[in-house]
Amino acid sequence: MVHSGYATRLAAALFTAALLGAAIAWPKAGTQFIEGAASIAARADGAAMESRACAIGEPALSGPFAPLDDILSISPLGGVTAPGETLPAPYIRINTKSGERAFERRRTRALAPARADIIAIERHVERDDAGRAQGLAWTVHFRACKDISFYYGRMSEIDARLLERAGGLGAFTELGSPDHMALETRLRVQTGDVIGATDGFDIGLHDLAAAPASLARPERYRTNAFARAELFDASPRLMALITPAAAIARCAIDYMPKDDKDAWAAKLGDAWGIRRAKGENACRTALVDTPGAAQGAWFTDAAHNAATTKVSAIALSPDAIDPDRLIFALHGRLPSLTQDMVAAAGAKPGAPDGKDVVSDFLSFRMGEGRINTAFSDVDDYQMRCYQRLRTNFIGPLINGVVLLQRQPGADGAPDLLRIEARGDVSSCIDLAEPWTFTGNETVFYR
Repeated sequence: MVHSGYATRLAAALFTAALLGAAIAWPKAGTQFIEGAASIAARADGAAMESRACAIGEPALSGPFAPLDDILSISPLGGVTAPGETLPAPYIRINTKSGERAFERRRTRALAPARADIIAIERHVERDDAGRAQGLAWTVHFRACKDISFYYGRMSEIDARLLERAGGLGAFTELGSPDHMALETRLRVQTGDVIGATDGFDIGLHDLAAAPASLARPERYRTNAFARAELFDASPRLMALITPAAAIARCAIDYMPKDDKDAWAAKLGDAWGIRRAKGENACRTALVDTPGAAQGAWFTDAAHNAATTKVSAIALSPDAIDPDRLIFALHGRLPSLTQDMVAAAGAKPGAPDGKDVVSDFLSFRMGEGRINTAFSDVDDYQMRCYQRLRTNFIGPLINGVVLLQRQPGADGAPDLLRIEARGDVSSCIDLAEPWTFTGNETVFYR
């Protein structure tokens, strides 16, 4: 009886000999033949990576995300994102250097950072406010081993060979409309394989063996894959594969080999390469939704789900680059922040006088005591005042102050956060004591 291991090696040798013989017989088909063989090998290479134990004592990733010489900076997205994006976003953004033309970024190759399976691919059509298509955004989901999954998001182009191996666009499932399509697959890639070409992309890594982040309302950050699958008439497994588990997100750089980790961590900073990330945990991928404090995301609807694609919320957090600077990220509406309080450069175009103004975010330096209090230190029922708020980081100062008060929920009710912008004073010390709302405050829910 032939030993099974010997039989496997014998079959492999015969298969290789057949490939070589075919290449000799059809020399003009060399490149395509080799690529096709690689595709077959990739699909037939044993068990799925999600069933394989992660190597103990070794980094989960074994190579870089892209050629490092193309990279200007790596932005920690932290728990505060640009308005309109899903909250939270405890991931990183790869920013490339300048391109050949002004205001253009260099295109780089997104590379597989490990031997892994591509388990799903998404295709988004990006549109402007008028509904005009602005381009494509691809997201590729990977599984490196049983406990480690990661994805590359917002890539402008996917490698054509990968797309072909996955079955082409005809194999994708529409999720609500042709603007969002997805596909479950299993394509084996090796460290250094080209995944796509892009002028920047997001990276999210999830460690299934890690303790979930401590969240005030963890249910807000869960997505029911079965419900979404039924809504879109799609596979529940596909929906689960493309739904990030934000509570177990970790900094992808921490999972690289030491030499790569040090070089990539040195790039942590803002999108323009001007500010370097400060303080401990410069990657800052932990969620900021702090139980028992004002820090985190607050929603305009008590039942709002943070995992939805359109978010109506306000996020209170330290700046992802400089933790001594605090940020109000205005994903929702704050009617008390009016046009006359914000200089034209920071106002939303066309906002009529007396109506709410939604700016990207407001930033200010952290203070002490009752003024510019760190969001993590805001006590229940205590009124806090914030002054010298600036639109974005370098925009004009707000002509007024912002009052804030947190109130814990009773008998299972959600916690409340009341916020009002006051334009009748220019600094907190000008407010009459005791500080109070005027009735124009907005209520947000945890």
